[in-house]
Amino acid sequence: MATLQGLDRGLRALHAISLTADGLTVADLAAQLEIDRSIAYRIVETLEEHALVTRQGKRVRLGAGAATLAGRFQRQLVLAAQPVLQDLADATGTSAFLSVAHGARECVPVAGAEPTVQHGPVQVGYRIGVRHPLERGANGIAILSLRPPWPDEPAEVARARELGYSITSGQLQQGATGIAAGFEVAGAAGASVGVVAMHEFDAERVAAEVKEAASRLASLSAS
Repeated sequence: MATLQGLDRGLRALHAISLTADGLTVADLAAQLEIDRSIAYRIVETLEEHALVTRQGKRVRLGAGAATLAGRFQRQLVLAAQPVLQDLADATGTSAFLSVAHGARECVPVAGAEPTVQHGPVQVGYRIGVRHPLERGANGIAILSLRPPWPDEPAEVARARELGYSITSGQLQQGATGIAAGFEVAGAAGASVGVVAMHEFDAERVAAEVKEAASRLASLSAS
């Protein structure tokens, strides 16, 4: 497949810069892309012109333009995900939610759906837009399980990677059980879809529904 070399290099540069919280030097970028430093400078200057990166001292970090694009992508993802969330909520009789990673350490629910027919005496009103640590809650653990194993990682993350979904109880709300599955999305550091409920449910059956929803959303985000 024919590609535009300059655009390909620019996109690979943007990807490399996005993976490092402290940014990269131009020398680091040139080494990673295996290109001359002068070319790396021109790539950075072009990306900077479009506010996709910013230079702070010698380091290059993502700029406001990247955040703008990510915000637009998130809105598109939320709209595309809503029917999937509603199907999941109705199939499981639980509150369904979509979450995305916020930076390297936090998770934020961005959309939710309630079952058409209520199951159990209490429904969980999931707090959309409220960030919490990735290590707490099924949604964040599912996102962490997308990453390669690292030393001293929580046992819950390793188990979620093995099972293809995470399950937690009482971590974000007393008495609530959550199940979530992670999926990769372009322009984000990971996402997850899942359910949370105060009443008892068949965990294996619900987990299968959650994994199916994650597969559907992964296909939507790739299209």
